[in-house]
Amino acid sequence: MLREPDIQKLAIESRQKLVQEFAETYANLRERVKRVPDGDARRISEELSCPLEVAMIAYLIEMDGIKKAREAVGLMAEELNRRSEVGEAVPNLPGNVMEFALVEGRWISHVNGPFLRSVELQVRGLANEEESVGQGELEVEKALSIIAARTKIAETLIAPAVQEWLHEHVESHSSNVLRVFGMAITKWNQSTLNGKFKQMQRRCVAFFRMLREILTTASDSFTIDASISRLDSLIGELEGPFDAMSVRAVSHFLLHLTPRPTSVRGDRSQFVDIGIGSTRGNKAEPDLSSPFDFLERDVKLAARRQGEEREKYLQERIGRVVRVLKYQGNTVIDCVESCMKELQDRFGLGDMPLTHMLESNRERMIEAPIAERDSLAVSLIHDFILMKIYGEEVLTDGS
Repeated sequence: MLREPDIQKLAIESRQKLVQEFAETYANLRERVKRVPDGDARRISEELSCPLEVAMIAYLIEMDGIKKAREAVGLMAEELNRRSEVGEAVPNLPGNVMEFALVEGRWISHVNGPFLRSVELQVRGLANEEESVGQGELEVEKALSIIAARTKIAETLIAPAVQEWLHEHVESHSSNVLRVFGMAITKWNQSTLNGKFKQMQRRCVAFFRMLREILTTASDSFTIDASISRLDSLIGELEGPFDAMSVRAVSHFLLHLTPRPTSVRGDRSQFVDIGIGSTRGNKAEPDLSSPFDFLERDVKLAARRQGEEREKYLQERIGRVVRVLKYQGNTVIDCVESCMKELQDRFGLGDMPLTHMLESNRERMIEAPIAERDSLAVSLIHDFILMKIYGEEVLTDGS
């Protein structure tokens, strides 16, 4: 079992890292929002009936592949409504709304991005520990190991984020943070999540009661007594109302909600198999965390299409990747070169010289009018994919 001082030390380190990441994300969003196309922002604002400042941040969140703009606007609108209900409405002034959108956009990006990936990665190891739960008699040492693994993830990884969210969201309580983090973790909508909360609460409590029962079979020792006492306290906190749960209880509950990786075994535990698959599972595709991951996936998917349908699909996806790279601070020329180099590496084209092609593309980009460079970049990458990956001939304008 982890000692309380060790838990607190790890939690402090995790929170310090979180604060540093938030500062960097905030600065990144504030800088990039200046380059958001006015037309796209106004379109989102009009279509979704939201402030222009909210639309601009939603645009960046979609460009980063975190959430669709509509979903991001919906999440920010929910927080605006909550603040109004508790008497802490955001003043309807451009500066105040932009500050709100930057801070809330940072949270949406973190919870649905780095935080979620970290939790899912840690849960893979926990799932191996939990496989034997409910399958015959469980040894005391195994129960202690599971408790320690859960405690480490819940109280040193999830809890610091939960604590920081509550700190930054005025007049918020545990049911608010359960909704925000729960929707990100499970991918359920709010109504589904609300409908399953009670069932998941009972499962979580039953799981810890089962572990406690195993510990009572051990001989008396300080470690066992301390573990039982800690479980009793945690179970009491988990059984409380959702709007009054402690940060510790919220963190353990969110961990219980987190999908476990798909297993080929047919004897999954009734306590931890909660009926939802991992967002990544055992899929063979790459982790989608960078624009090039999405480009690799879309090139493979486009190979299944033909003719104009494939051309339209590819150009749309390439255009999105170019926009993301641009708003990360790259020039259009850099976007083309980075995409070609990444595609060369990911599709095993290592023996193909790129130097001449890149120089030729650079000259064409420089000579092209500024207004046409984005579309030219898309065409160059599209033709590269057709020729070098699909092995097809491309007719140039001079043909």
